Amino acid sequence: MLNTKRLGLSGVLVMAGLLTACQTTPDIQQLKTTNQNLKRELDVASAEINRLKAQEKRLQSEVAELNRVIGVLGTEKASRVTESSTLRGQVRGFVQQQIDGLKDFLVEGNLLDYVGGELVERSESEVKPLMLVDLGHPIPKAGSLTGVGGHFLRPTKMTVKVLRPVDKKLVVIWQSPLLDVSLPGLVKVPFKVSVGVEPGDVIAYHFPQETAVSFDSGTGNVRYQYDDAALGSVLRPNNLLGESKRRAYALGVYGLLN
Repeated sequence: MLNTKRLGLSGVLVMAGLLTACQTTPDIQQLKTTNQNLKRELDVASAEINRLKAQEKRLQSEVAELNRVIGVLGTEKASRVTESSTLRGQVRGFVQQQIDGLKDFLVEGNLLDYVGGELVERSESEVKPLMLVDLGHPIPKAGSLTGVGGHFLRPTKMTVKVLRPVDKKLVVIWQSPLLDVSLPGLVKVPFKVSVGVEPGDVIAYHFPQETAVSFDSGTGNVRYQYDDAALGSVLRPNNLLGESKRRAYALGVYGLLN
């Protein structure tokens, strides 16, 4: 056992330094080991960062190439769309010319189907604005209507309507634009667009200014009302006027029926 009294103060200091050195040496070694581990982790992280940067650069290059390809494809598509639209327009124009020519040929040759009253001059007339509903000549077959004809007393304006029977009522499912009858006598006015019809459909004619078409009484079944019926309106045949008068008007529609 050491005798501290014999060692004196200097010996005590030496011993304290040795003990401190013994305790500090493992801490320094541990710090060195930790520092080395951190350096290795830093090296690994730096390598991963460099790898990701390289990958990002490669992906940016690929994105740039894809954008270039998309731009080329967009230009090509726009060119094809323009070319296709032009071609479709030319084809539609050609087909429409053929259809118009065929319509004119059928009209001039009296080859179209006709549904309505006989187009002859009749004995009576009524100049009041009317909407005529021809219950005596329903559409017999499915097909399309291309125009209207009548024996007119004077120039006038009119619209044509298609009424479809639903639960013993008549629903206005189509109407033409306002048609201009520019001459008196037997006149045929084509529709700008043909309209499809079904068996049983009823044709109505509205004259907003004056009903410039003659009629005979007792030979037909044309009813009438003084008010117009808008698209989508519902009419009840029993509410229409003229049941007992049994009017027959010189008025009807042309078309191609099956």
